Amino acid sequence: MEAEFAGRLRTVHRSFVLVAEDRLDRTFRDYHRAHRQAAARQDEDAPRFNIPDAGHPYPRCSLPALEAGMWVRDTFPDRFPAFDLAVFEAFFSRTEDISDLDVLGRLADGCGLDGVTLADVIREGRCRERVLAEYQAALDMGIRGVPAVATPGGFPIVGAVPYADLRRAVEAALRGYGGA
Repeated sequence: MEAEFAGRLRTVHRSFVLVAEDRLDRTFRDYHRAHRQAAARQDEDAPRFNIPDAGHPYPRCSLPALEAGMWVRDTFPDRFPAFDLAVFEAFFSRTEDISDLDVLGRLADGCGLDGVTLADVIREGRCRERVLAEYQAALDMGIRGVPAVATPGGFPIVGAVPYADLRRAVEAALRGYGGA
């Protein structure tokens, strides 16, 4: 979408914790399956989601992946898009546990990053406070899920929506702020 609105749109990634560390049921449930099925039906260009059976292992927590993403975003911004996509595909296409440091390290290595350093960053909690601050800011905006898009002067768009709907929201926001 940034390419389509060249110079008029800037995407800012923010952290949103999806799975709390203290969650007791760490398996896919029908709730998760329904969301993936709905997302897969939304847009023919949407990524293909692996829709596991109920009971399949679910990541312990999304916090490690968010911390990894923040470190990459801060330290190697040119590699962040590739790493972000690698984490997305690992979880949604292959149902990998993105809370596992070995999985995150492998993804980092595949993006030309140092997976060992990335694991150290997560173990030491170097980015944790900032990730949790971004999560709280999203909650304060009324965001309760992902994906979420917030435009100036508009209400957040939350959930998997077709690209055309997001495009219309961006166009409306740009018109409202003299950018279209």
